[in-house]
Amino acid sequence: FAGSLANKAIGDSSLSVTDSADGESRRSAFISDTLDKPWAHIKSILTQALGKGGKFLIPYVIGDRVYISSVDQSRCAVNGTNGDGDITSLSVVAEIKEVGTKLYQRIIDYTLDNGTLLIKTRVIDAAGGEVGFDVVSEWTSITPEITISNVERVPVGYLKCPKDGRKEDRFYGVPITYGGEDIIRQIYDCMDDIEREYKAKRVFIGADELLFGKDNKLPPDGVFKKFTGGGALTGGATFWEVFDPAIRDSAYYTRLSALFAQLEKAVGTSRGILTEPVTNTATATEIKAANHDTFCLVSDIRKNIEKCFDDLAYAVDLYAEYFGLTPAGAAGDYKITFDWDMSLLESSSETFDQLSELESRGLISGARLNSWVTGQTIEEAQAEIDLSLIHI
Repeated sequence: FAGSLANKAIGDSSLSVTDSADGESRRSAFISDTLDKPWAHIKSILTQALGKGGKFLIPYVIGDRVYISSVDQSRCAVNGTNGDGDITSLSVVAEIKEVGTKLYQRIIDYTLDNGTLLIKTRVIDAAGGEVGFDVVSEWTSITPEITISNVERVPVGYLKCPKDGRKEDRFYGVPITYGGEDIIRQIYDCMDDIEREYKAKRVFIGADELLFGKDNKLPPDGVFKKFTGGGALTGGATFWEVFDPAIRDSAYYTRLSALFAQLEKAVGTSRGILTEPVTNTATATEIKAANHDTFCLVSDIRKNIEKCFDDLAYAVDLYAEYFGLTPAGAAGDYKITFDWDMSLLESSSETFDQLSELESRGLISGARLNSWVTGQTIEEAQAEIDLSLIHI
């Protein structure tokens, strides 16, 4: 279910980072290169976030680069939030190492207080006691504490499943199928019934008791099973009795489809996630109406993605400025743009007809129509039009 929604939410969507003037600077290019890594795996990350309730994306610095690690929300503890629900204190189990027979955890604590961010790293053993960084050779080069001033938010991203958990504490997300556990149980029971029905319908040969030998054993061919029919040969009945009931696949699969539809309603989507979409003889407008609930949920998912990557961009910008990864003085000079795939809601042919009609009436420019079809910027589209006019 989560995988299907992730496909619909991402589709052919893209992310781009520019400077505030829609150009490219060293800082915007650095942020773009860093965010390209998690965006390349966004379907997998989003699928896990929807299936588990949420994923934290944690930026960290090694050398002159910023990397982003995807961490389950079960490994993160939000210790404090402000009035807007933003994190002010967070602890993350960043890494677990086994040395010999002992386990060690590397914990990162983020604390934001009056614009000052304290990032503290500590190592604990299985009993929870703090130990030195030298217990794991790769951790010896880690700086134990970092303090950064003029910080607006904790530099992490949180990709939350939009499903309502029906709890007073609404920070942590819940799986997309939360509340549909009993329906899921019935689905598995129905699938078990289908499997059992097909197994019970396996072919066998029933053998009369007279076919057994002196040792009361069947012939060694292995295709016979004992059939206690009371001696069919002496009773005058036909020796071979055929028992061939039809498999009740129609009833089982009708119930399975009904359960799938119930789970879709419990989650809050339209038909077409687990069930077959109803598209026969439907117009584009009817298809859009049929997908309305799914698109509303997808829209909420995309809003959470936007917030998560906006927080990630802020974190990368913060680290780039603090550690001098790009020339200083460019803090905040970036802009993130999401180009979402709208094929779930709109018909490309209808949109093209509408834009063509507006262009023919002189209500929009030809460059805008060209830009919509080709995906170019307005400037690139206009340049292409001007070039074609010169050749004419």
